[in-house]
Amino acid sequence: MNLNEAVECFVIEQQLRGNTDKTVKGYRWFLKKFNEYLANLNVFTMADLTIEHINKYQIYLNVKFSDRGNEKGAKLKKRSIQTYIRHIKVFMSYCFEQGYVADDISKKIRIPKAETPMIKILIDTEVDAILDTFNKCGKVLGLRNTAIIYLLLDCGLRMSEVTKIKQDDLNFEKGYIFVIGKGRKERVVPMGAKLSDALLKYLAAKTCPEDCLYKEDVFLTESGKPITEATLSQLMKRLKKETGIKRIHAHLFRHTYATNYLIYGLGDVYELSRLLGHSDIKITEKYLQLANYYIIMLNRERVTYLDAIKK
Repeated sequence: MNLNEAVECFVIEQQLRGNTDKTVKGYRWFLKKFNEYLANLNVFTMADLTIEHINKYQIYLNVKFSDRGNEKGAKLKKRSIQTYIRHIKVFMSYCFEQGYVADDISKKIRIPKAETPMIKILIDTEVDAILDTFNKCGKVLGLRNTAIIYLLLDCGLRMSEVTKIKQDDLNFEKGYIFVIGKGRKERVVPMGAKLSDALLKYLAAKTCPEDCLYKEDVFLTESGKPITEATLSQLMKRLKKETGIKRIHAHLFRHTYATNYLIYGLGDVYELSRLLGHSDIKITEKYLQLANYYIIMLNRERVTYLDAIKK
C-alpha cells in the first residue's frame, strides 16, 4: 500500500471513532508533512518505510522552521516536535494493526524529551483587567464576552465546548451545564452563582428575531450567527492587546480553573478529571503539582531565610 492511501484509511478510521474535526485535521496535516519529507527520499510505500526514516525525520525537525500557527517562521520547539512524532507513532500503530507493515515500528519510535515550563495561571488582578475591557464594548457584546470569560474560569471548558452550548444545556434551577466534549463525550459541570447571573443577563439582553435559525445557540456574533473557535481566538487576541497580558489564550483560562479548583479545595484530582473531561487521570495530575506550588506561595510567611537572619 502506498503512503497516501494508508493515511486516507487512517483518517477515515479517526472519523469513525468520533474524533473531532480539529483532531482529524491535525492528523491529516502532520502526516501530510511526514509524507512530503519521505517523498524527497523516494519513499512512497509502507513496505519501504523503516524506523530509520522516522528517526531521521525527527533529526530534520530539530532544524526545521515552523510553517503553522504562532510558531510560524521560528525554529520548532521541542514540544512541537513531540506533537509531530506522536501523530506518526499513532499512525504506525494503526498501520501494524491493519497489516500494512510487517513490524510494529510504533514501539521503536522514541518521543523526544521537551521542556515543561511552569504554567503561569491568571491572578485576580489580571482577571479584573480582562473583565474591565468589556466595559468598552456595546452592552450585548460586553455581556456576552463577560459570560464567556466567566464560563471559561468557572467551568474550565474548551473553546470547542463553549461554541456548542445550547440554551437547553443550561439548568439554572439545579445549577449545572450539560457539555459535549472531545469525541462527543458528555458530562455535567456545576455552574456557580456569578456565572449563572452573567448568563441570565446576557440571555435577557441578546436579540434574536422570530425567524432566527440559531435561537437555541447561547452565544451569537453581532451578526446573529453562532460563535466559532475563530471568534474566540479573535477575542483572545483583542484581550492580549488591550490588557498587555501577552500569555493570554483560551486554554490558559482552563489551566486557571483547574489549578484554583485544587487550591481552594473544591474537590480532589479525580473529581477535577471528570469535570475537565479528561480520559486519563495522568493528564489532570499536572494540576496537582501546579496547585501545590501556588499553595506554598500563598501560605508562606513574607519572610525569606536571609530576611529572617539578617538584621
